[in-house]
Order: sequence, then structure tokens, then C-alpha cells
Amino acid sequence: MRAAAVVFALVIWAPAVQASPGDAMQEAKDHYDRGMSHYELGEFSAAVEEFKAAYALSQAPGLLFNLAQASRLGKDYEQSLHFYRAYLRARPDAANRDDVEKRISELEPIVEKRRKADEAKRLAVPAPQPAPLVSRHADQRLVAVTPPPSGRGLKVAGIVVGVAGLGILGAGVGLGVASLDAQNKLSTLASQMGSWSAEQQRLYNTGKTDAAAATALYVAGGAAVATGVILIAVGVRRDRARFAVAPLPGGGAHAVWSCAF
Repeated sequence: MRAAAVVFALVIWAPAVQASPGDAMQEAKDHYDRGMSHYELGEFSAAVEEFKAAYALSQAPGLLFNLAQASRLGKDYEQSLHFYRAYLRARPDAANRDDVEKRISELEPIVEKRRKADEAKRLAVPAPQPAPLVSRHADQRLVAVTPPPSGRGLKVAGIVVGVAGLGILGAGVGLGVASLDAQNKLSTLASQMGSWSAEQQRLYNTGKTDAAAATALYVAGGAAVATGVILIAVGVRRDRARFAVAPLPGGGAHAVWSCAF
């Protein structure tokens, strides 16, 4: 490839040896020289641009081969295939025609495969996306509104906690009744017996324990019921909440959160 490029350089620029430094052929040669420098450095995209500029000024067919080579090494296979074909059209009797045709046969399936892959991507139908809710800001521009998290979970949790609280209250009521029963029995024994007996002591201890436990259950059950009511209320209110982001005229954004109470 290097040898071919050197041969083309001699053919292209030999007629320009007598040209003045400011004419088009000299400018084309400058572009060619810069393109060869980029080519040798492996900067193939830059080499292609310089070779294009040189060809636009000189129309030298040999530059089409150089363009094809630089494009191929730069992995722009479609452009490389184009320049190889253009080179053979311009130079049907080229000495390296067999090599160029071999390159063309190698590139054609690669380019076709890429073309089909690009076509498949283009025809691929994207998954449908849910349309965002919209509202209008004060300046009448449409702004996206993000639905807040559902309050269903809070409502379910509130019901569970509230029911548990009612159960605890029920247990407290039961212990309270047992404590009153023990108190009544203790009063009966006290009226029948003159001295303090072991049975009276047992009833006293049982009633005292039941009364203390009932008080603790009243407090815990009441707190659970209140918590359940609050969770249900927050869940209901959250279902009515709205969160919106609106662009400001001078840049930035304005966020608004609202809910009904």
C-alpha cells in the first residue's frame, strides 16, 4: 500500500513541478503531503480529510485509492468501498486492479451486514411508554406531573395496627373485669370474717396484678388504635396528593407538592 501511494505521488505531482507556489496544484500537493503524514501516524480520519482536499483541487485518480485505503484502515468500510469503486471507474486499466477488486469483494459483505443491522434497528418498534400526567403552570406552559406513591400501603398498615389495638383494649377490659371481680370477692370475705385470711391475701394480690395489667393494656391499645387511625388518614390524603415540576422563565425549575386535608 505504501509503495502504491508513492507511485501515485510521482504521477500526481510530476506535472506540477514547474507550477508557482501559490497555484491550485501546489495547494493540492500541500494537502497530499499533510495527508501522508497523518497516514503514517495512523491518524486515518485526518488523512482522509487531507486527501479529499487534494482531490478536490487536482482530480488525480490516484488519490481515490489513497482515500479508499485510509478509510478502510479507519474502519469506515462503506466509504472505503465507495472510493475503491470510484478509483476503478477513473482508472479501469489500473495496474493494481486485481488487488482493488479483492478489497471490494472483502468489504461488500461487511457493508451489507452493517446495512441490514442498521435497518433492523431503525425498524425496531420501541416499547410503549405511559403518557405522563400534565397540568398547566401560570405561564400556560405544559409541565409534567409525577403521581405520588400510593397511600394503599399506609391504609392497610393502619387497619392492621388499629385492629391489633382493639384486641389489646379488649384484653385490658377483660383484666379490668377480673380485677373488679376479685375486689368484690374480697369485700364479701371481709364482711364475713373478722381476721385477714390467706384467701383474702390471694384475692388482693390477684386483683392488684390484674388492675395494673389492665391499665398497661388500655394505654398500649389506645396508642395502637390512634396510630392506626393516623396511618389510614395519611394514606387517604396521600392518594389525593400531587407533585409537579415547572420550568421557570429565567431558567431552573419550580417544584410544588400539594395534598388535600
